[in-house]
Order: sequence, then C-alpha cells, then structure tokens
Amino acid sequence: MRGKSENMKNIKISVMKIGGLFLFFTLPSTLTPLPSLFAQIKVTPVMDVSILGGKYYLDSEAATFQGRFDAFVSPVIKFSDSHELVPVYSGNYSGTQDIQELAGGGVLTRQRQTHTISLKYIYADEFNKYKPRISYSKALVRETKDEKWNDGLFDYNTLSFGFEAEQERPHGTFSESYDFYQVKYPNYATLLSQSVSIIDTTTFNELSVNAGVNTMDNANHRLGFAYTWFPEPLVMSASYDFTYRTYGDQSLVSSAGSFESDKRSEYAQSWGLKMTRAMKPLFLSLKSNVSWLSSNQNSYDSSRTQYIKDYYSYIELGLAPAMNFNLKNGAQFGLGVEWKRLYYSGRLKQDESGAYGESKINQTVWLSSLFVRYPVYNRFFARASYNYQLSSSNMRYEANYRYNYKADTYLAGVEWEF
Repeated sequence: MRGKSENMKNIKISVMKIGGLFLFFTLPSTLTPLPSLFAQIKVTPVMDVSILGGKYYLDSEAATFQGRFDAFVSPVIKFSDSHELVPVYSGNYSGTQDIQELAGGGVLTRQRQTHTISLKYIYADEFNKYKPRISYSKALVRETKDEKWNDGLFDYNTLSFGFEAEQERPHGTFSESYDFYQVKYPNYATLLSQSVSIIDTTTFNELSVNAGVNTMDNANHRLGFAYTWFPEPLVMSASYDFTYRTYGDQSLVSSAGSFESDKRSEYAQSWGLKMTRAMKPLFLSLKSNVSWLSSNQNSYDSSRTQYIKDYYSYIELGLAPAMNFNLKNGAQFGLGVEWKRLYYSGRLKQDESGAYGESKINQTVWLSSLFVRYPVYNRFFARASYNYQLSSSNMRYEANYRYNYKADTYLAGVEWEF
C-alpha cells in the first residue's frame, strides 16, 4: 500500500509540473503563483464507453452480425477558475457495413475505426474565454473482407491546430474560431502505382507524372463564427463556417482530358440555425443548414469522351428535428429525423448504361433514428438503437458511387458512463 501511495504521489507531482510549464510558456503575463496554482489543482475524469452488436441491411440484403465499440476519455485538469487543460481521447470501431461519403461520392465500407487525441487549453478572464487546441486523428477504412488494416485506399490522417475565443454577454454568447488542418491519404497513390500492368505505358506515365502522386492530400483553413441567445423558453444558435481547401498535388482536368498545371482548390461555406427547448422530461431540438461547395476541379470520362465542368461543386439543404425524453432514473428515449437535399452544380446524370443526360444530379437522403437507454446497475446502461436511411437520386449509373439505396442498422449492447 505504501508503494502504491508513493506512485500516486509521483504521478500527481508530474502532472503538476507539466501543467505549470504549459501555463508558463503560454500565458506568462497571467500566470498564477505556482504554490497557489498547485494547491487548487483538480482532476475530473470523464469517460463513456459502449459496446454494441447488431446487423446491417443494404437494400434488404443482410450482412453478418457485427459489433461496434465507442470510447471517450477526458481527464479534465483544472488548475484554477481561470486555467484548465482538457486532454481527450475518442475512438470508435464499426464492424457493420454502411455507405460513407468518400472522395466525392457514396462508398460501401465493411469496417471502420477512428482514433483521435486532442488537447485544449482554456483560459477564462471574467466573461471571456480563450481556447488554443491541437488534435491528431487516424481513420482506417476496409472496403473488402480480405483487406488488411492500414492498407485501405481511403485511410486518412488529420492533424489540426486551432484557436477559439468566446465572449459571454447579457444578451448572448459570441464565439470565433480558426483552425488549420491537413488531411493525408497514405495509401491513395498505391492504386495508381499498381496499374502499370493494367494500362498502357504511355497512359500510365501521363497519369503518374502530370496528375501527381498524393492527389487526395489537402490542406484547410477554416473560420467559424457563432452566436447563441436565449429568448425564453427557447435557446437559439446561429453559425457560419468558411473553409478554404487546397490539393497541392492534384492537377485540374482540362476539356481535352489532359492535366493542366493549375491545382484543385475549393471554397466551402455553411450557414446553420438551431433551436432547442427543454420541457422536462422532454427536450426538443430543430437544426437547419445550408451548405455550398465551390470547386474548380472538373472530370473527363474517356470511355464516353464526356467532359464535366465543376464536378464536385454542390449546394446542400438540411433539416433535422429531434426529441429526447430524459427520465430521473437516467433512462433516455430519443427519436430523430434528418433530411438532406443535394444539388450538384455540374455533375451530369446518367442512365443505367452510363449514357449522359442534360440534367444535373440531385440526391435526397432521409435518416430516421431511434434509441433507448436504460440504467441496469450503478453506471451501467443497456442501450439499443435503430437507424433507417433512404437515399434517392435521378442518377442511375452506380459503377463508381452509390446514389440510390436503403439501409437499416440494428444495434444493442451496454454503455458505461463515469
């Protein structure tokens, strides 16, 4: 017992040293005297872990029974009322099939896992808060059963640096944020490098040299603004996001099907409005958004000699009402519906054979979700959920991406909350 106590004491001292150094180098002008700071230090662990199993049905065809795992861990370190450090680990694994938006279209995936670590520092000055942050995320995607982890074509890593400022005022709360993040696909170039025996040498050389190698890697600058106010009995929140994205190794496609020297870049904007109302035990919410993506990248279908300008540009509308029942014993019941309507600016529709029409592609997605959580013992809960997704489009050719499908997901298991 004595050795364990000494180890715990050493761990606590190490945490204090790290926290003191962090504050010294980030905000020296506002640094609280170290003895006073260490006397107020408080660590609050927050954890949520769930293990679920279930089945996935795509167009009424069932996949095998698979599992899902989600974890969230955050030992919040509070040095004082003004200084706080929030490290976070979040991870998830999904063994059920689903349609994911990857590389500009809907791709059927077999298994996915994502791991994210982040660190956020919060400095509070009366009614203002300042929050520098950093995070790293690794996502692994398996499209086939025999594909090994870390070999997926759509595996990607994300490194992000950002800063957020928040001002609380009598009439509402303002927030502004900036993030720079890079997304890298370490295996995406592998598909082209393995094609030398499939396509002719001239075509292979043209693609590999002129089109670049790491064509999906991108760098992003994101600005965000939000305002939250409280018109009784509602809570309202309005937001605006702007992202500038560049693909440093992806050349533009010309009308002749060749590659230009200019590189792909995009502007993405999103406007959102959210309303919530609490009427215990009922909690209601309604979210709406409008998104617009403007891309300078085009496409050329060599098999049909068809040039498509603004291939990735689109406008998207969204609406999502939801209601939750939160009972005193910890039991919860939730129901939600999400509707999305997407209009491509340049992407042309095709029939089943691949022949192009004059109209542009549109797509409508409905997602209905239902979940139940009931306390079993102490901090353990039984949890079950059901999701139904329906996607319909005027696009009929689906050799590359899925536009029309219906999917059901059933999950049940346990959740531990601390």
